[in-house]
Amino acid sequence: MLTRIYIDNFRCLVNFELRLDRLNLLLGDNGTGKTTVFDVLRRIQQFVTASAKVSSVFPAQDLTRWQSGRRQRFELNLQIEQSVYTYSLAVEHDEELRRMRIDQERLLVDDKPLFELKIADRQATAQFYHDNFKPGPKYPFDWTQSGVGSLGERPDNKKLTRFRKELAGFVVAAPCPPLMESETQQEEDTLSWHMSNFVSWYRWLSQEHQGAVFAVFQELKDILPGFTSFSLKEVGENARVLKASFDGPGGSSKPFPYTFSELSDGQRILIALYTMLFGLGNEGLCLFLDEPDNYVALREIQPWLMALTDRIGKGVEQAVLISHHPEVIDYLAGAAGRWFERDDSGPVRVSEKLKAKVEGLKTSETIARGWDK
Repeated sequence: MLTRIYIDNFRCLVNFELRLDRLNLLLGDNGTGKTTVFDVLRRIQQFVTASAKVSSVFPAQDLTRWQSGRRQRFELNLQIEQSVYTYSLAVEHDEELRRMRIDQERLLVDDKPLFELKIADRQATAQFYHDNFKPGPKYPFDWTQSGVGSLGERPDNKKLTRFRKELAGFVVAAPCPPLMESETQQEEDTLSWHMSNFVSWYRWLSQEHQGAVFAVFQELKDILPGFTSFSLKEVGENARVLKASFDGPGGSSKPFPYTFSELSDGQRILIALYTMLFGLGNEGLCLFLDEPDNYVALREIQPWLMALTDRIGKGVEQAVLISHHPEVIDYLAGAAGRWFERDDSGPVRVSEKLKAKVEGLKTSETIARGWDK
């Protein structure tokens, strides 16, 4: 699970640190940097686990506008079993040449080195360490890509590859059901930002976690009236379309199939949310979801929140949500809130407690009236 993220010189985040627990809700006005935190996490994930180049992940336009410094810094702390992994990345931007490069990249476990990339005399040098922390190969390296991400799996770097696997498994998304496609050409093991590839991800899930998919069916039968099952129907070479079957009117014994696109936005988002909770079994999923309550009916929110909190530690390792919805705020803010604020267009600050709480008012009502400042 992610226990800490540090961000400096990225948009509105300057010398910014956020500490997290197993369950957190990020709150604050629009423009206070909540989604930006998720964006940085997703970019680091792409950089380390998906071979993305530093120029595509950290362009110069994301530098903080009111600062003259051209160096960005990022840190992640991950708790994996009993160990703490610390990943550090510094990116240097050259304004004249309009290019950027890695200035430093480092991975530690319990403060002991696993990998370090440094720049000296305009040359990048990578130092790899074995699992026993003894120095391994040292070699020149390309400063445009992640060294942690480029090392192949070997018997003597299991700790490094374990970190990479955990980071790759993070689900960082802002679900948008109108963008979810019904057809899939291939399996995909990673959900996109708006989950437009949900059906491709479900196709992968149905192959790799068949038993857990059955658990998803059981949950959805309680949530969606008349729901019976999913099926992936062939519609061309390698192409499949996801169909959901529902009982007919009056309890008809013959279910009727509907393509995923024929379902309402609310039905699609509920299917996606419950599939994430139950579809991976007990793998220790880490969820970072931006406003997952959009398109969900009022009476449908609390059952999902209850299912989420019940799954923490039982298949869901961590869940961090962003929400403005009063039901979510009142359910989670008291014990799990992280409050984002900024003055005018200045840097973001974060605290673990609401500045002002009005006796007798729900937290959401206090916020709605503007009495939380």
